[in-house]
Amino acid sequence: MRQCDKPTTFGLLLGAILGICCSLPLNLIGAQGPLLQEPSATTQVLRGVVRSSSGIPIPQAHVRVPQPDMLVVTNARGAFEFELLGDTVDVEVSATGFSSTAVRLPTGESISYIELDEAIHDLAVAEVASQMGATGRPSQKQVKRLSVRALDQIPATSRIEALASLPGVDMVTAGMGVMRPMIRGLSGLRVATLFNGARVESQAWGEYHGIYIPEEGVRAVEVIRGPASLAYGSDAYGGVLNFVPVSPLSEQGRESRLALNAFSATGGWQATGATEKRSKSAFHAFRGGFKQHGDYSLSNGEKVNNSAYQQFFAQGSYGYIRSWGIVEGAYSSAYSNAGIIGQEGWQQSGDHFVTTSVRTQLGNWNVIPRVSYQLNHRKEFEQPQDEISLDENAPEKVSLDISLRTLRWDVSADRTWDGGWSMAGGVQGFKMSSAFDDEEGVELIHEALIPNAGADENSFYVVGSRNADRWGVQAAARVDVRTTYALETVEAWSDNRRTDVLQGFSAGGHCDLSERLRWNAHAAQSQRVPGLAELLTSGMHHCAFRFEQGDVQLKKETSWNTESNLHWKGHLLSIEGSLYRNAIEDYVTMVPTDEFRDDYPVFEWQAMDARFLGGEFAASLNESTVENWTAQLAWSWVDAQNSEGESLPLIPPMSTRATVGYRLGSWRTSAVFQHSMDANLVHCAFGGTIADQLELTVSVQNLLNMEYMPTLSLLRNLGISEPGRNVRVQMAWTF
Repeated sequence: MRQCDKPTTFGLLLGAILGICCSLPLNLIGAQGPLLQEPSATTQVLRGVVRSSSGIPIPQAHVRVPQPDMLVVTNARGAFEFELLGDTVDVEVSATGFSSTAVRLPTGESISYIELDEAIHDLAVAEVASQMGATGRPSQKQVKRLSVRALDQIPATSRIEALASLPGVDMVTAGMGVMRPMIRGLSGLRVATLFNGARVESQAWGEYHGIYIPEEGVRAVEVIRGPASLAYGSDAYGGVLNFVPVSPLSEQGRESRLALNAFSATGGWQATGATEKRSKSAFHAFRGGFKQHGDYSLSNGEKVNNSAYQQFFAQGSYGYIRSWGIVEGAYSSAYSNAGIIGQEGWQQSGDHFVTTSVRTQLGNWNVIPRVSYQLNHRKEFEQPQDEISLDENAPEKVSLDISLRTLRWDVSADRTWDGGWSMAGGVQGFKMSSAFDDEEGVELIHEALIPNAGADENSFYVVGSRNADRWGVQAAARVDVRTTYALETVEAWSDNRRTDVLQGFSAGGHCDLSERLRWNAHAAQSQRVPGLAELLTSGMHHCAFRFEQGDVQLKKETSWNTESNLHWKGHLLSIEGSLYRNAIEDYVTMVPTDEFRDDYPVFEWQAMDARFLGGEFAASLNESTVENWTAQLAWSWVDAQNSEGESLPLIPPMSTRATVGYRLGSWRTSAVFQHSMDANLVHCAFGGTIADQLELTVSVQNLLNMEYMPTLSLLRNLGISEPGRNVRVQMAWTF
C-alpha cells in the first residue's frame, strides 16, 4: 500500500476506514482481510450461523470466502455476515474442536446454516457411520448418519428394531419388548450405546436384557468402530451406537408435534406428543407418549399367548447459551410391562436417565465436562398380570427384583493445529451398584439372581491424528482401573473385591490410491472385565426358563482386532468392502450344562478363546447423480468359532439386503428385499406430506407373510416364530 504523506489524502483514507468500520455488522466478533466490497446494484448479503451437528451455535468459528479473500469470525451465537457479488459463493468454515468443511451457499437468503462435526470423528479411520443409501464407511472427513426420517421409512415396529437394516448390525430378540443390538457378532457389554453423549448401562444384567433408548428426541444414529471407539470405553470393541439427540430449533419460537401409530400384527397403537421452544439464549423440549401392543399374530393367524406389552415414556432436553459456552442436558423416564412368553407370568421395568454437560473453550482447547445418572429397575412375576390377591395384607410375590444405579462422569478436551494435527483426550469414571430391592411388602420367591454388588472405574484416554492431502494416520491409547465388589463373601476375592487394570491401544491410517479410491486399515487391542451378571449370577432367571450360574474367577477378555477397507466413489455408484478378524482371549459366553435345579436347566457363564472372521460389502447409487431414485445393496457375513472349532451361539447368518426407492416431491416409496438362511423377506414403505403440516407413513413388514424363526431369537427353544405380516400406519402433525 502506498504511504500517505498528505494530510488531505490521510483524512480521506481515515474517513473511508471509519465508514467501512461503521458499516460492519454489529454481531461480528472480529475479522481479518477486506470484509466488504464496494456496494453496487448486484451486491448480495450472505447471512449464516455455524453450529454443531447437535444444533449448538459455535462461537469464534472462522468463515472464509476464498474469492475474493474475505474472513470473519462468528459471534457468541455462531452468526456471521458478508456483502458479496453474485448469487452463490464458496465458503470455507473451521473451528477448534470441529472438522473443517467447504460448502457453496446461495446469497440473498434469509439465513444459511452450516453444521460442523466434532473433530473426534476425524480421528477414526475405521469409523462406521451408516445410513440407508450410504451403508458402510464414508470418507474420513465425512460423517453420515441414519436419520430419523430414514428410520421411520424402514418397515419395523420401532426405531430400535429398524437399526437391523444397517450392514453388520443385527438384533437379538426375546419377544416384542426385548431387543439387544449386535455388531459383527458381538453384543451386550461389548457394544456401547450412547444417548446425548452419556453411555447407557441397561444391558448389564445378561443376554436376556436389551437396551433402553428413548425413541423420541433422537434425530440420527451413528455406528462407530475403530481407533476412536476407545474414547467410549475399552470394552466397546464390538462398536458404538451413538443416538444423536434432536437439535434445538433453528429459529426462535415454538414448534409442537403429535403422532399416532397403528400396528396390524399386534392390534397395537402408539401416541406421542412433543413441544420445543427456542429463545435467543435458551432452548428446551418435552416429549411423551404411550404404546400398547396386544399378543402378536403369526403367519397362520394364530396369536402368541402372553406376548403383549405396553410402555409409557417421558423425556426432555434443555440448554442455555452463554458467551463462555453452552450448558445442555437431557432426562428420560419410561415404564414398561410385558408378558413372559411361554408362561403366564409378566415382567415390569423402569428406566430413568439424566445427563448434563458444558461446552466451553480454554485457550485453543474445546472442553466438555459431563455427568449422568441412571436407574434401571426390573421385576418379574409368576402370576398373571390381572391376578389380584384377595388378601390386601398379603406381600407382593415376585420371582426377580433387581435395580442398577450408575453415576458416570467424564471430562474431554480436543483441539486442532495447522498442518492437519488433531488431538483429543479425557478422563472418565463411573460408580455402579446392583441390588435386590428388599422393600417392605415384597416377597422374593426365588433367591436373588445377582447378589448386591457393584463396580467402580476410573479411566484415561488420548486419541491423535495427522491428516494430509492424500493420507492420514491416527492412534489411540486408554487405561482403565476397575474394581468389582460384592457385599457378600466371595472366597476367591480378597476383601470381597477384585481389581483389574485394562490397557487398550489402536493405530490406523488411510491412503487415497486415486481420486476415487481410498484404502483404510487399523489394528487394535482392547480389554473388558466380565460384568456383574457374568461373575456373580446365581439364581433362577424366570423369563429365560433357566437357572444361571456365574464364575467369580473369570479373567478379563482381551480382543485383538484388525480390519482393512476399500471405498470407491464413482460418478454413478459408491462401492465399499471390508474384511476383519477379531481374536478374543477368554471370551465369556453362556453355555448349557447337564444339570437341573428345580426342574430348570442350569446354564453357566464360561470363558474360552474365540475367533471372529467377517466381511461386508455395500453399494449405492449416488443421489446427486441419479435424480429421485435410490438403490442400495448390503451384504454381511461373520463366522465365529471357539478354539475347538465349534461355532459360537447367537451368531448372525450371512445376509443380503437390497433396497430400491423413489422420491417425487415430498412423497417417498421404497421396497426392501432381504435374504438369509432364516427366510427370504420383502418389506415396503410409502410416505409423504399430505398438507404443509401433516405427514403420512405406511410401512409393511413381512409383505409375503412368511413364517420364519431368526437365528438370533432367544425364543427358538420354545419353537415360536416371528410375527406375520405387520402393517404400520403413522400420522404426524407438526404445528
